[in-house]
Amino acid sequence: MKKTDLLINAIGKLSDEYKADLPLSKKKIHKKSTKWFGLAAAAVICFAVPLPAATAFGVEEAYRLLYVISPKIAQTFKPVELSCENNGVTMTVISENIHNDTASFCISMQGDMIDETVDLYDSYYINCPYDSVGNVSMSEFDSETKTAYFVVNVKTMNGEDIPHNKVTFGVRELIFGKHDYEGIIEEVDLANISKNPCVTQNVNYRGGGGLGTNDKFDPNSLSYLIPSETPLAEPVKGVAVTGLGFVDDALHIQIRYEDIHHTDNHGFVEIVKKNGEKLFSDNISHYLKVSFWDEARVNSYDEIIIPIDRDDFEDCALYGNFRTSTGYKSGDWEVTFPVK
Repeated sequence: MKKTDLLINAIGKLSDEYKADLPLSKKKIHKKSTKWFGLAAAAVICFAVPLPAATAFGVEEAYRLLYVISPKIAQTFKPVELSCENNGVTMTVISENIHNDTASFCISMQGDMIDETVDLYDSYYINCPYDSVGNVSMSEFDSETKTAYFVVNVKTMNGEDIPHNKVTFGVRELIFGKHDYEGIIEEVDLANISKNPCVTQNVNYRGGGGLGTNDKFDPNSLSYLIPSETPLAEPVKGVAVTGLGFVDDALHIQIRYEDIHHTDNHGFVEIVKKNGEKLFSDNISHYLKVSFWDEARVNSYDEIIIPIDRDDFEDCALYGNFRTSTGYKSGDWEVTFPVK
């Protein structure tokens, strides 16, 4: 039996009510679908049970496959689960509010590690049985119960009323313990900037922009500071100044952000007068920022490049604005709830 037939036989166990929602039939298989059907059929063989039945018993692989084929059917067979616990954090559906083409849901996340800075780190997903757009925002935090409340908004793409079906909301990563730092980095002496620093052109480029060019520059045409093994300054945990010098008539300032996959450390530095007055405007036409990885692609470096002739910074200081975090937790939090 062909692999495509295996999938269709499994789908054939669906009732006629659900078959009508499938975007395929045995007569409509095209060669371009062979690779996709092979993957789907492999999943059917693996479970050795009809996809809807597997999904009804919580087999996530079957659910994900069926969701690709037909979100409506997948959500129909997805079991209702209003609360789940994983890695010491409990996620619960609190309430819902439906108005025409928009639905809003209140979701709580509770646990000893949860604080007022908790961030879903763009790891959330919203599965609906219809074309939609959605977003999530934090609503409030209860310090006594260590509970953060989020509002999930879903809107139909076609402007039709929200159907009465089920919605699945899931989260895979959490970041907490976020801290903002802003101020002069006293350890950096701008009166002694190297005019002949060690440089390289071999970096693992990850992004950049500025000087009015955004991303229209060639990063391979630039030279970058070789990070110092001993940082010039560490204004906050997870952030270090690893280079400072003049290269090709431009001032280079290099910042290292540690383990950004688990911390989301990021920020910016600039030159200011010691009275706090900015030496340069925030306009991107005055500087270039290039970001690149270390060899392990764990730590990220930002190199701020400011074309400037002057080399006398005795009355100036390096000013930093950073956001860091001290906590990270991965997990598998997912709830499915009916929309009424």
